[in-house]
Amino acid sequence: MLRKYVFLFIVLFFFTACATVPKVDPTAYPIDKGPKEVVPKVCRASYESVFPRVAVVNFTNNSTFDYANVVQSNVQGSGQRTAVGGAAVGVVPGGAGVVWGSKEQSSFKRNAEVTQRQVTAKLSESVEDGVMDNLVNMGGAKVYTRKEMEKIFSEQKFQRSGLTDENTLVRLGKLAGVKFIITGSVNNVDLTYKSYQSARQGLNRGGSGSFAMDLLGSAVAAGLESQEGWNIGTELTLRILDVETGEILFSDKVTGKHIIGKIPYPNFDALIGGIKKAASKGLEDSRPKLSKWFTVKGYVRQLRTSPDGKERVASVNIGEKVGLKPGSQLIVYTFEEMEDEDPVTGNKKITCNMFKLPVELTVTDQIQADSSWTMIDGKPEAVKRVKVGQLVERKPLEGQGFMKKMGY
Repeated sequence: MLRKYVFLFIVLFFFTACATVPKVDPTAYPIDKGPKEVVPKVCRASYESVFPRVAVVNFTNNSTFDYANVVQSNVQGSGQRTAVGGAAVGVVPGGAGVVWGSKEQSSFKRNAEVTQRQVTAKLSESVEDGVMDNLVNMGGAKVYTRKEMEKIFSEQKFQRSGLTDENTLVRLGKLAGVKFIITGSVNNVDLTYKSYQSARQGLNRGGSGSFAMDLLGSAVAAGLESQEGWNIGTELTLRILDVETGEILFSDKVTGKHIIGKIPYPNFDALIGGIKKAASKGLEDSRPKLSKWFTVKGYVRQLRTSPDGKERVASVNIGEKVGLKPGSQLIVYTFEEMEDEDPVTGNKKITCNMFKLPVELTVTDQIQADSSWTMIDGKPEAVKRVKVGQLVERKPLEGQGFMKKMGY
C-alpha cells in the first residue's frame, strides 16, 4: 500500500510541477495608453480567420485483431503456472479460482466469438469518434457530427461499408459542402497481458541502506504494478483529403496505449472503450501538425501593465469557443509593408512581411467564450513591443505526454 502512495505522490508532484496556468486580476492593472499596431492594407488578409468545414468519414479496419486466441493463451498459461499439484483449478490475473475445464472452455469460446464480432463491427466507428473528439476539442475547424453525416449518407443512398474509395469520399464531401475529408485506417490492435511480478519482487526487497534508493525502488515497483494487466495498443493512419482537388494533403501514422486492468476475460465494453482511448491518445501525437492545418487566430484588444511595471497582460478576442484553454499559448506577429522587385524581370510588387515577436502569451484563468486575458512572457524590451491590434495565433499543440504514453 505504501508503494502505491509513494507512486501517487510522485505522479501528483510531476503534474503540479508542470502546471503553468497563471492567475491574474486585470482590474488591478491600469490600461495602457500606448500606440496601436498600424496594419498595412496588404497585410490585412492575414487576420482572416477561416474555420473550414471538416467531415470525419469511414476509417477502414485493416487490423488482424484476434481476441479469442490472445485471451485463451494467457488464461491457460496463467492457470498452468499457478496450478497446485497439477490440479485443474488455476488462478488467473484478477480472477482467482477460475476453472478451465471443457465446459468452461466451450463457454469462453462462444463468448469470445461474440465479443470478436462486436469489436470488429464497432472498431472503425469508435476510432472515428475519437478523431472527431480530438478535432472538436482542438478547435480551428467546424466538424460535422456523425448525425449530420448519417443524414447525408441516407439522402444520397450511400452505404457506409462501401465508402472505401477515396474518390467516392471526395464526391460525398462535395455534396456535404465540406472542404476537407478526414479518413484513415486502423492498422493494428494489440492486446497483451503484462506482468512484472518478478521485477517487483526484486525491487521490493529493499535493504540497500539508502533511504533515497529504497524510496525510488518502492516508486518503481508501484509504477510496474500499475502497468500490470491487459494493455491495448492501437495503431492508426490519419489522412486529410482536399475535397476540391481530391489530393491527399496530410498523412500520419500514430500509436496509442491504454491499460484496462487485470480482469480475466475483457468484455466488449472494456475492449472497445480501451481501443477508443488508446486511439485517442495516439491521435494527440498528430496535434502538432493538425493544429497548423486548423489554425486559431485573433488579435490583441487591450493591454494593461501592473503598477510596478513588472507584469503586462493582454486581452485577445478569442477564447473557449475556438478551443483555447487556461494554459494555452499564443504567438504574436507584427507587420511590415515591403516593395519587392523581381531580380530577373524587374517587376515590382507590394508584399507583406510578418515578423514573430520574441514573446509568448499564456492564457490565464480569466477566459470566456469569445475572449481571454493572457500573460505576456519574454524579455522586458520584447514585452514592451506588444501593441493593441497585433495578430495572435495559437502555438502548435503538443503531442501526448509521458503519462499517456505509459497507458494512463
